[in-house]
Amino acid sequence: LKAELPAFTTLSKMSGANGFLGQEALRFYSIAGTLLDVPTFSLDEASTVDERYITHVLSRSLLENYFWIIYLFDDRTKTSSRYDDLTNSFKKDYVKLLNEPQLPRKSELEPADPSWSSLPHGLDVNSMLAQVTNDYGDRLNYLYFVYRITSFDTHGKSLGTIFEAVFGKKCNFPVLKLKYAFELIANQYLVVLNDLRGQGSI
Repeated sequence: LKAELPAFTTLSKMSGANGFLGQEALRFYSIAGTLLDVPTFSLDEASTVDERYITHVLSRSLLENYFWIIYLFDDRTKTSSRYDDLTNSFKKDYVKLLNEPQLPRKSELEPADPSWSSLPHGLDVNSMLAQVTNDYGDRLNYLYFVYRITSFDTHGKSLGTIFEAVFGKKCNFPVLKLKYAFELIANQYLVVLNDLRGQGSI
């Protein structure tokens, strides 16, 4: 992936799904690359709880956009309409943000178009994954498990004291093979990049 950063930088300057891929691949390289460079991080089942507080939270957003990339480029005849799904999902989330009554300094944010409120709800991650496979034709069940665990961890309540209060014992909250997940993501981004090259898009 590092060797292809110039190509992803070129893509990042484009609009639409190609630009999203380029910008996300660069963001992925920045975050995952930083985590991989931490010598005390194992990024696998040997991870400590303290490591997980950082790695699970950062990995969640990488996984969500990875699922969007697969969804966008799984069927090139649908890429444009699926990119509309992505932007509509953003619009719905943005309206929800602005509609929070206690949100201060709203005047400093970009206003939402009133028509966004009537947009259909976007696909959730599980619905997207049900429609796609990775480059090997495999469903992405393992990565959905990783996504759900990292999402749960992101809220910061998966501390030992909470588990003991709820379950009455010490619990081993799943520690994930993040290094393996990062390899899958990097590989898929390279596959999509090569597909775009083959189509003359870059």
